Amino acid sequence: MDQFTQALNFRHACKRFDETKKIDQADMEYILEAGRLSPSSFGIEPWHFVVVDNDKIKTELRAACYNQEQVTSCSHFVIVLYRKANNFTLQSEYLRRTVARSLPDENDQTAIDVASQYFINFCEHGLASGLTINHWSEMQDYLACANMMTAAAYRSIDSCAIGGFEYDKVVKLLEKYMPQFSAESYGIGLCLAFGYRLNEPTTKIRWPLEDITTYLSN
Repeated sequence: MDQFTQALNFRHACKRFDETKKIDQADMEYILEAGRLSPSSFGIEPWHFVVVDNDKIKTELRAACYNQEQVTSCSHFVIVLYRKANNFTLQSEYLRRTVARSLPDENDQTAIDVASQYFINFCEHGLASGLTINHWSEMQDYLACANMMTAAAYRSIDSCAIGGFEYDKVVKLLEKYMPQFSAESYGIGLCLAFGYRLNEPTTKIRWPLEDITTYLSN
């Protein structure tokens, strides 16, 4: 079994971390770098990672996450934000800076207009029925989250993805501790707890590959 497959088998939803063990900065940056290098639709990278290693803030977050123990027992708690629709208008500084990176001349405002409008047209006409720009942006978070959890497992660091939280309460905590946060510009996609397991996990249960795969071949 190669190291990557070993990491996939190592990873599980860790519900209880060893509070005496902390992730060092180099390993945490390795995990975050996996998120940064993740693919995103149009290369928009609409995510922002809020890393919480302050025990007081983690305690407050636990109360907003239905009292789940892993929120406070983990070493680092990462709130993965996504950019909302107001970041993707023709006048949006973020969209314009993002599309400019791939242009021959990053200062060509006409080319930036064209590239930005192309993306906007996709959002208006190319998304599945009922899917909003906010939903599209939130889905990109999951790509980064999966890579971060796999990267952690590669370094023998455990993780737990947490989608069960009281949204408005987490927003209020972000507004309290992160002055630059704006609920108009950012939404919360997912939370990730990272640390070291206290107990060994149960056997991983997955459907057999043949049950979940269909080949359309000549």
